[in-house]
Amino acid sequence: MWWADVRDLGARLAGLTARIDPATTIEPGAMLDESAGPIAIAAGTKICGGAVLKGPLAIGADCLIGNNAMVRGPTLIGDNVRIGYAAEVKQALIADGVSIGPMCFVADSRVDAGAYLGALVRTSNHRLDGQPISVRDGDIVTDTGCEKLGCWIGAGASLGIQVIVLPGRVVAPGSLFEPRVTVDRNYPAGRYRLKQTLEAA
Repeated sequence: MWWADVRDLGARLAGLTARIDPATTIEPGAMLDESAGPIAIAAGTKICGGAVLKGPLAIGADCLIGNNAMVRGPTLIGDNVRIGYAAEVKQALIADGVSIGPMCFVADSRVDAGAYLGALVRTSNHRLDGQPISVRDGDIVTDTGCEKLGCWIGAGASLGIQVIVLPGRVVAPGSLFEPRVTVDRNYPAGRYRLKQTLEAA
């Protein structure tokens, strides 16, 4: 149950101890808020000016949190992760080597190793009708009981600029979605694009 990994992040980080490694760079203007939980940051990570971090939050080694990004806990970020300008990450499990582009929104989601999210990628985490979110595995549909749940982006997947992933969907490992695709179902691993027809005005 991948959604349990996301749902239970708070419990997983319950024993987290606040620690900022001396080899971490925190630029002027960055804000670390531990009012809701501790923040731990490993060596070699850089927190750029204007970034806002809210615990409980653990960030691995050699990461980059870009200018004006917001990372809200409970969130667990692996090593060598890049989070771009003004991106927002909330209650997420982010594995090693993930790149999250400028102005992305990644919420209540799991992103596996080496995945790439281009600028303005959105993980939708709430149904418009307010009903709990279901996930599908083949013909089996499971009610997660979660009012907020994003998606599972598999290892090595690449999402182009402005891709939107609807709640409870799974992006297969190694898949590539070209710009502006809406991932509205669990597609098999592959490459996907929108057709576009331009007409002269």
